[in-house]
Amino acid sequence: MVRNLNQKVKTVAIVGAGRLGTSLGLALKEAGFSLRALSSEHSESAEESARLLGLDSIVFAPVKAVSRARIIFLCVPERKLPPLVKDLAQAKLNWKNKIIYHTSGLLSSNSLRPLRQRGAKIASFHPVQSFAAKNMPPARWRNIFISLEGDKPAVELAKIIIKKLGAQPLLISQKKKPLYHAACSLASNHFVALFSLAVNLLKEAGLDEAKAIQALRPLVAGTGENLNSASPAEALTGPISRADWPAVRRHLQALRSYPLAEKIYRQLGLEAVNLAQKKGLRPAQAKAWKRQLQDK
Repeated sequence: MVRNLNQKVKTVAIVGAGRLGTSLGLALKEAGFSLRALSSEHSESAEESARLLGLDSIVFAPVKAVSRARIIFLCVPERKLPPLVKDLAQAKLNWKNKIIYHTSGLLSSNSLRPLRQRGAKIASFHPVQSFAAKNMPPARWRNIFISLEGDKPAVELAKIIIKKLGAQPLLISQKKKPLYHAACSLASNHFVALFSLAVNLLKEAGLDEAKAIQALRPLVAGTGENLNSASPAEALTGPISRADWPAVRRHLQALRSYPLAEKIYRQLGLEAVNLAQKKGLRPAQAKAWKRQLQDK
């Protein structure tokens, strides 16, 4: 339990004071951890994050920041992680007392291997959540999942941290991290792109962008609420769910002038047919629908 960890063990440094790093710092601070250092490639960004955290004089260069805490979070983009780890591994620090996490959803904990060779315990720590701003409230971390893999001591400590954040641990195989991260990207990043595509279609239908966004937001929110209480198959609505092929055919006819939207509609329609089968769509119907969705 965290209450059995002394304050020295609960000291934290964050390297990468961007949206994720700062939001994590806010959540850890509320959870009772002592944030001792921030570091960022851009000092202005780190100073801004320090102000948001209500802490003064905690901005340092990466090596100095790492030296000030037992628990280290490296919240930097994937491309910047290898050179950062290389630089840190060359520092003359007591690495045996350090637990190092990186927050990449794509890379495995092996990205931190040079630090393990110096004596640190390492793991990956990736929240299944999006952070669109630095000042996301600690509530953003509650009831989410955080994926973990790495050295057992680091993973076990991460489980304690996650519990204090009000989240849940999700153990992931190193080899499956790219697949895991692709799933997260589809559900979040690509969903935003899909929403943008829908907005563009409404603009073609005569709405201005602001009105299109305003019109679609309640629909998206309602779908999210459905998914909060039901499986994807149960939450599926619309013409494919009710086996209304004439409606789908008219959609496809309308989309002929928008090739990208038509292609995406057809591909997602195939997955919707799979969900509809779980709701009772007969196999013969499903086969016919898939054939027509694939036939251009």
